[in-house]
Parts: sequence; C-alpha cells; structure tokens
Amino acid sequence: MGKLAVLSLAAVALAAFIGERLVALRHLSLSSRELTQNYLPNCHLIEGIEYGAEDITILDDGLAFLSTGLKYLGLPSYSDDPGKIYSLNLLDSDLKIKALNIKGQFDKGSFNPHGISVYTDEKDGAIYLFVVNHPQGKSQVEIFRFVEDENALHYIKTIRHELLHNVNDIVAVGTESFYATNDHYFTNGILKVLEPLLSLSWCDVVYYSPQTVQVVAGGFSSANGINISPDKRRLMWGHCVTTLRWTVNLEICGWDATQMVSNSCLVIRMIRRALRLSGLRTSCLKSPG
Repeated sequence: MGKLAVLSLAAVALAAFIGERLVALRHLSLSSRELTQNYLPNCHLIEGIEYGAEDITILDDGLAFLSTGLKYLGLPSYSDDPGKIYSLNLLDSDLKIKALNIKGQFDKGSFNPHGISVYTDEKDGAIYLFVVNHPQGKSQVEIFRFVEDENALHYIKTIRHELLHNVNDIVAVGTESFYATNDHYFTNGILKVLEPLLSLSWCDVVYYSPQTVQVVAGGFSSANGINISPDKRRLMWGHCVTTLRWTVNLEICGWDATQMVSNSCLVIRMIRRALRLSGLRTSCLKSPG
C-alpha cells in the first residue's frame, strides 16, 4: 500500500506539473487572445506557390526572393517534394513568381529551405542569397550567387558549425558573414518538443564569419526572425512564442555590421551597455562559453 500511495502521489504531481506547463505555454503564446479580422482592399493571392512560402527577402529594386516547401519538426508537411526558391518582381502588376534554377554541385533532392537573406556586394554589385537549409533535419547555411539573366542561383558553398545547430533565420552582412538565430537548444527531436513545455530559455543569436564564430546574445525561449535596419545600425530579432522583440543598436555597441571584435566577453559588455542605454533588460545576455 505504501508503494501504491507513493506512485499515486507521483502520478498526481506529474499530471499537475504537465498541466501547469501547458497553461503557462498557452498564456505565453497568447493562444487565447481574440483576433480582429481585417479585410485589406489591396490584398490578393499570388498563384503558383503550392506548399506555402516560409520566408521572403527583398532587394532595393523590388525583386523579392521566397523560400517554400519547409518540412519542420512538429509542423504538418503536405508534400515530399524538395523545397524551392522563387523570385517575384513586386513592381510588376502581374505579380508572377518564377522558380529559380539551382546550378552547381548542390543536392537539390534534400533541399529544405527555411530563413533567407540577401546581400549585395558594393564592390561589383553581385547579389548573394543566404539560405538556411535543413536536409534530413540537419542545420546548415547555403550561399548562392543570383544571376538574373539566367534566372538561376549558382551554388557557392555550405557552412556548418556547432554553434549553428538549430538555425531558424539569418541576416547577411557580408559575402560570407551573417547573424543567425537558433530556435532550439537541443538537436534531439523529443528534447526539442520538451523545450517549450519546460520553458527553457536556452536559445541564442550567433555571429558567423570566416574569422569569427560566436554567440552574441542568449537566454531566449525560441529566437526566430532576425533582420538589420537599412542603415545597418540596429540588429533586431524576435521570439516565436511571445510578442517580445529585441533590438541592439550596433552603433552604440561600437560595431561595424560587417565585423566583430574577437573578445566575446567584450561583445557582451557592449550589448549590455547598449541595452541599458535603450532601457531594455540585460539579464538574457551571457558570455559564450
């Protein structure tokens, strides 16, 4: 009887814990809020994207790139076909999309694009497209060069790194450098599911360049979209389960958006100083390692 009572109490405690976590997650994600339906007069469906667009990035001349066909843990998938990248001229009244051809030694069969970002090299005007890719559930970044006359992406290289373990989105700041968000800490599928349930704030923002790879901010429940302001002075990212958005003023930090100082502790101190000056919390920031 004693063992049965202990097991019963343990079962009740576990059920109460799981229930509390589900309620907390529901509250955190604002799933119970009421949304007002808005009817936008100039909004219409763009034909030709069969399985949904995941991300979009736009050039100054109005040419947009879209990543489609993402297969992601915990989300429904409607096709076994590999993902695609489309282009769309937003200044064209017809708004017709075009599937881009991928050229070079690249495995198109396992292409699973997520976040994307575009970078234009001021030296020669070359346009580079950075694509977060999840082949077989892995996480890596592909770099392509866009050739408009060929309607094609020329494969350049693949970037893998232990700090880029669950990349969600990316913003390019050079021909081989970028900031990226990790939306999970664990790489195991079961542990990924448990992360939001346990409210683990272990996700981070990573800077990558051929010379430096480091965590620049951490302590987030699920870092998601990331972008940089047009003047390259502010780096912004958000959470997918909350309405919280973070902004770091790169100018206050003393950063060049295309460079990073090598001392990671100094970087964190700079971010903390910037956030204090802007009135934001700094408890989420940690020194890598």
